[in-house]
Amino acid sequence: MKDKKFHTLQAKLTLLVGMIVMMSLIFFFGNFHLADVINREYATLIEQNYLMSQYTNALTKYGSALQQYSNMLDDSKCEDEYIESSEELMQSAREIYEAFPDPYVENLIYLSENLSEQGMLILNKTKSGEVQEAQQAYQDFFYMNTLLNEYTIYAQRSIDRLSVQNLKGVREWQSESQSIMLLVFSSVIALLGVLSFLRIRNIVRPIVHLTEMANLVMQNIWDLPQWHGTQKDETGVLMDSFYHMVETIKRQIEWLKQQQKIELERKEENEKRSQLEYRNVQLELKSLQNQINPHFLFNCMNMIMKQAYMEKASQTQHITEAIARYLRSVLDQEGEIVTIHQELQQIKNYLDIQELRFGSRFRYQLNCDSQCRSLNVPFMILQPLVENTVTHGVDCCARGIQLCCHIEKEGESVLIYVEDDGPGMTEEKVRELRTMAQSVSDEIQTTGIGLINVFRRMQLYFHGQVEIFIESTPYTKTVIGFRIPQSGLNQ
Repeated sequence: MKDKKFHTLQAKLTLLVGMIVMMSLIFFFGNFHLADVINREYATLIEQNYLMSQYTNALTKYGSALQQYSNMLDDSKCEDEYIESSEELMQSAREIYEAFPDPYVENLIYLSENLSEQGMLILNKTKSGEVQEAQQAYQDFFYMNTLLNEYTIYAQRSIDRLSVQNLKGVREWQSESQSIMLLVFSSVIALLGVLSFLRIRNIVRPIVHLTEMANLVMQNIWDLPQWHGTQKDETGVLMDSFYHMVETIKRQIEWLKQQQKIELERKEENEKRSQLEYRNVQLELKSLQNQINPHFLFNCMNMIMKQAYMEKASQTQHITEAIARYLRSVLDQEGEIVTIHQELQQIKNYLDIQELRFGSRFRYQLNCDSQCRSLNVPFMILQPLVENTVTHGVDCCARGIQLCCHIEKEGESVLIYVEDDGPGMTEEKVRELRTMAQSVSDEIQTTGIGLINVFRRMQLYFHGQVEIFIESTPYTKTVIGFRIPQSGLNQ
């Protein structure tokens, strides 16, 4: 964890800034210490320059104390002052020599000692009553004191020369120290500058590379050159994340392309299947047009024969014309789509024939909303419904039946259904037809014009959007029909 933290960009920048701050503090405190040392040296030089003045004052004080003490030998206070001034004189001479170890200054110590000894000689002669010797000693003392005062001038010159040398040495040391510190600081700053440049370059290079790669991605170029950097900080993490993101997007794009290809193939397959189903519908329609029920034709011919026999052609013309119209409407139809008006005309021809056939046992009625007559429907969708009613209704019902064909609009849908009051169907038969109507497929095979055929045709034409309803109450009401979206009928 510590190594990972050390490799972060923040840690490296913090370390670099810390080094710069530390070197600045070292340079600052170094200059401060150097200035303190130089100030102490200057203070020492100033104090040393005052030593000669102190020595001159001590020499004058010593002469005064000696004269005062020689006049009052019995005064102990004068004696103490004399001894103190003598010691002060010798101490001042030694301090000068310690500060300025020069032969002139060393002679000053010897002269001070001789002067002090001469003073003691004066006091001793005075105390012993040797007046003449004391006067002679005092003259010698005065001469030595004068000589010492003159010698201090030469000593002062030597001290001034030494002070100048010391001051020059201090200045040279100061200049040299400052030069060394400045050189060291400049070297460190240059080194930190190089390190900063390298660090900034290591930061900028990945960002520049990342910008170039982002521009390539914007140009939809996904095969990017690899990055060979070894950064372990945030820039390295950012670079690795970017390449991982690009690889993920590339895989997603490839997956989408494959899915698109699969979807396109599936769509083409569905189109082929739809075209095949469309051809099947066309063939089935042609087949339906040619599959006129032989039994129906036989019944019609039989009816014509009987009618001609009984009435000697009294109504034969009407029957023959109705059959001709019906056959012509079926056989002459070339298109597979007709209007509801055309479909009603065709079914009317059929019902007219049935009405002539069954007489009073069969009555029909056609009801159609005027706004529905121009809508389009597949050809021959009503005849199977009507034929089913005629076949299973009139023949099985002695009292006859009433058939009504309704076409009406209900909201956004159109209802097409056939209603009769014949014997109808049992509940089991209704359930069977409903099940077959809901599961119509190509596997169901029928011959002739039947309900299942119609159900399958309607589902294929309207893509499963047709609702088929079947209801039956025997001898009361039987309804079979469709609910179709009007949008499909408009096409």
